[in-house]
Amino acid sequence: METASAPENLSDVLDQLVDNTEGEDASLGDVIDALNSRSFGPVLLVPAVLAVSPLGAIPGVSMLTGALIFVIAAQMLVARSHIWLPKRLLSFSFKREKLVESVKSTRPWAEWIERWIHNRLAFLIDAPFQPAIAVMIMILAALFIPLAFLPFAVAVPGIAISLIALGMTAKDGVLVLAGWGVSLAAIGLAVAFWPF
Repeated sequence: METASAPENLSDVLDQLVDNTEGEDASLGDVIDALNSRSFGPVLLVPAVLAVSPLGAIPGVSMLTGALIFVIAAQMLVARSHIWLPKRLLSFSFKREKLVESVKSTRPWAEWIERWIHNRLAFLIDAPFQPAIAVMIMILAALFIPLAFLPFAVAVPGIAISLIALGMTAKDGVLVLAGWGVSLAAIGLAVAFWPF
């Protein structure tokens, strides 16, 4: 397995998911380890992107990624210095080929959005705002479970978390604000269709 520096943008994240995993099968743990990072931004970004990628169509993946995101965001809320990840969630495995296909299908979107990423309004990512960000991500992650029963509905909170996590990774406060906007849409979707 190759070593690499911590990812700085979405393309880096996608590259490391493919380059730093091997074999026929991959687990959620393998995918997180592939990042060579334990910063909250990249570690939140990976399960969120997986949930909205074709890999998210595998039964149970959206719920598992939602649970993983919730656990990570809860640790962000209490400002934990080292991220703890539950082994039971990390042991969930799938065909690595599915991961590669998901990365390929996500790359055009990643390359498009990266044209708009800049280091701006970075204060929105700093400590005073992190508890609010963590709580919103936890709410969105909790929505993965009920929305999993609606076709493609998990994509809405998944995109919101992806934008927030990417903004945290790239120090782009505008992306974080965009993620908050999509977050409100996700909450509205859940309310509109409750109890389905």
